[in-house]
Amino acid sequence: MILKIAIVLTFNALVFIVCERRDAMSGGYMIPHQTARGLSLSNAMTAGVIDPSAVYYNPAALGEIDGNNILANGMYIGVIGNVENSGRNAVNKHDDNWLASFFANYHIPGTDLTLGIGTYTPFGLATTYERAFTRFAANRTELKTIYVTPALSWHPSKYVSVGGGVSFVHASALLSRSLCFNSLACTFAPGTGEATLRLTDTTNAFTYNLGALVEPVDNWKFGLSYRARTDLRFDDADVKLGGVFAGTPKIKAQVQPLPLPPVIDAGVFWQIDPSWGAEFVYEYARWSEFKYLKATFQSGPLPGFNLPQNWKNTSTLRLGSYYALNKNLELRGGIAIEETPIPNRTLNPSVPDADKLTLNAGLGYKWERFSLDLGYQAAFYKTRRITNNELEGLPATGIPFNGAPGKDRYETFSNIVSVGLAYKF
Repeated sequence: MILKIAIVLTFNALVFIVCERRDAMSGGYMIPHQTARGLSLSNAMTAGVIDPSAVYYNPAALGEIDGNNILANGMYIGVIGNVENSGRNAVNKHDDNWLASFFANYHIPGTDLTLGIGTYTPFGLATTYERAFTRFAANRTELKTIYVTPALSWHPSKYVSVGGGVSFVHASALLSRSLCFNSLACTFAPGTGEATLRLTDTTNAFTYNLGALVEPVDNWKFGLSYRARTDLRFDDADVKLGGVFAGTPKIKAQVQPLPLPPVIDAGVFWQIDPSWGAEFVYEYARWSEFKYLKATFQSGPLPGFNLPQNWKNTSTLRLGSYYALNKNLELRGGIAIEETPIPNRTLNPSVPDADKLTLNAGLGYKWERFSLDLGYQAAFYKTRRITNNELEGLPATGIPFNGAPGKDRYETFSNIVSVGLAYKF
């Protein structure tokens, strides 16, 4: 009991320190949470994952799962975000987002091998500003991805497991913004002296993930997972021009590959007693590989665009814990500190990211062969006050828009709710 009280006090102290610092979805366009259980534990699941979502979190852990299972999850992401400049306010209208994931595992009889399969969405974003003053930086921006991953784990002994998976990735992207060709008209007569640009495309790619799990003693596990980089190659994008370029014939564009960064997770799981467990995870994402967003138009009045990004690598700390009140009901909680990869000089409304603190909670209920999971996350983003020229937009003809001077203020808050249902065969 004294040990439990000490750990709870330490956990509360950590929350207090983090809130005082105010260094708190970040991670660029990464969506780390894929299940209700993972969400409630703040994604601290690299070493202690016990369900088929190991396909995503750590494929080596597939051999640790009790029985053969299927798991389906639904997730709602509600985002409240706005950008302020010189007394004006632009609100992100794309505030409701829905995601789903599915996982399954199968232990091959008479072997140390376990198969798994999953479909999930680890990357994506959506912002819409409906021609506000932010239109020269962003009108509507979307990235959607779907991963389909078969995986295999080998569990030769009770002390060590290894595993891996190969992912087929389907992605779609949309980018729209306005271009200014007359700074006075753009400032005093919005909609005149302007062009609109809309770029869309879909693509397919492949990648892989690897994992290892070590259990030196009965109540400790150490996990390591690696998700490889994926390049999304939008080589045949459709470009639609409007405004002063209305009537321009259909244009094609080649976009510089958009990176989905490599991610490393290292976790330590401690089974404190038969009812209580906790895990700490360190996550590293190599976002520095996203240097430019560049497109070359094959024809038309514009050559294309080249937008510097210069994102930076990020670190995330995750802590999650659960306690089983009885054989049917389990309570869960977690906390995370996530860095943003976007520097001040290139922050704009298309991805209004910031460092964030997340507080997570949830529960799980088992009934015979069924289990139901509920998870919730409140994400508190750091308010960013910056001065850069991103809202001046893209000077397509060498004439920047000068209607957005001064300091910009970005504020964001998000709620995530997830429900999962599993069945064990």
